[in-house]
Amino acid sequence: MLAISTLSSLARAAGTKMRSRQLVWFRNDLRVSDNPALFNARENSGVIIAIYIATPRQWLQHDDAAVKIDFWRRNLDSLRATLTQLNISLYYFQVETYQQIPSLMASICQQWQITRLHFNQQYGVNEQSRDQQVIDVCQQIGVQAQSYHDQLLLPAKSIRTKAGEPFKVFTPFAKQARQQLPESFNLLPTPAKQQFTELARLPEQLELNELSWPPVTTAIQELWPAGEVAATNRLIHFCEQRIEDYQQNRDLPAVAGTSQLSPYLASGVISIKQCWLATTHYCERSDGVIVWQNELLWREFYKQLLIDYPQLSKHQPWKPQTDHIKWRTNDAELRAWQQGETGFPIIDAAMRQLLQCGWMHNRLRMITATFLSKHLLIDWRLGERWFMQHLIDGDLAANNGGWQWCASTGTDAVPYFRLFNPITQSRKCDPKGAFIRHYLPELSELSDKEIHFPAKNRPDTYPLPMIDLVAARQRVLAEFKGLSRDRSRHRNRQ
Repeated sequence: MLAISTLSSLARAAGTKMRSRQLVWFRNDLRVSDNPALFNARENSGVIIAIYIATPRQWLQHDDAAVKIDFWRRNLDSLRATLTQLNISLYYFQVETYQQIPSLMASICQQWQITRLHFNQQYGVNEQSRDQQVIDVCQQIGVQAQSYHDQLLLPAKSIRTKAGEPFKVFTPFAKQARQQLPESFNLLPTPAKQQFTELARLPEQLELNELSWPPVTTAIQELWPAGEVAATNRLIHFCEQRIEDYQQNRDLPAVAGTSQLSPYLASGVISIKQCWLATTHYCERSDGVIVWQNELLWREFYKQLLIDYPQLSKHQPWKPQTDHIKWRTNDAELRAWQQGETGFPIIDAAMRQLLQCGWMHNRLRMITATFLSKHLLIDWRLGERWFMQHLIDGDLAANNGGWQWCASTGTDAVPYFRLFNPITQSRKCDPKGAFIRHYLPELSELSDKEIHFPAKNRPDTYPLPMIDLVAARQRVLAEFKGLSRDRSRHRNRQ
């Protein structure tokens, strides 16, 4: 390969004789509508070229679930078909990790004589570092690199207290965010069809089926159809049919009461602004609408925290003192929790839903996370990792935020003395046992009362409860109280 300086000179010389070439780098923004990078590439005029770079070893390091990676693959297939209609070609490349992307990007930009690179921002520490390295190498070769906010309703670090600090509690954060939100969003249109341009094939180029994709069962694929049309239809159906009763039904896992849009949001098949705007266009303002908007704001809250506190990307607790908690190491109990064999039906049904569907109802995520981190006193990071390895909607900010909330290690966390009793929660969120019966057919013959805690009539195929809830509660309270006493003694010594 020629030296960077030589290729840069050739690219600039050639650029005076041809239309400018705008390169759009797709990541977790797999759509053409309301896509800032794609829109701005079109606004800069010239020919738009699109790329996607697979990083299989990085996926493994980030615990990305096989079902999520397969969801990317299927949505890339749909995205390519849509872009083709616009005469925009989508090309695929693969390197093992983020570290190899800057040199690959330099090669792509030079050989295709790219004028500008456009991409939407990601907020994890590794992603931010990767993007800065790409920006630096583009600067060296004379390519302008421009990034855009895409995953947020409001710009990063724009929601602040009067003292100019990040909000650490959700309720005042949400109140301030609502005050700053515009009455309506102007969604970015899909670019117009461009004149077709054929490029020379690069040595590093691959086809979609040549990238390293993990195997996934067809059953899970059928649960989550790919493409912008599927995402938009799901959003409209939710707003027109379900959102009115969302406040009442959102905690009932046996009822189809939630939007189930999280995989599409996590992969950027639909934008957060499209979701917010739909709540005003397709439905009347109601308690259900307000509550669902709050869920979108929780997503915003966790992403803004990820930007303000980089340690969250490194699996560190937001409250540093909680890193001194003496978490228990018990592989047998951890495995029982992972496989849905704890002897507590609502926990086991939820964990089996995760394994079978690549998704878990939000209320159940809270109950199962509390059970692991509090009742079992097992490090929350092991649960966070297990969720990421199996969730089709795995999102670092939301997953980390949810786990730290449940484990009482994060900002705006549940008080350490509050534990979700799995039996009480089971009776509240699945009163007839319909959800439990679906995922634990071995308990299907039990009564609506017995099914929540099958002590006497438990079938031989179902395990005994793995812990005594009262003793487990006393254990975790003692550990957190001891942590508080240690902090007090430390302050007194200073």
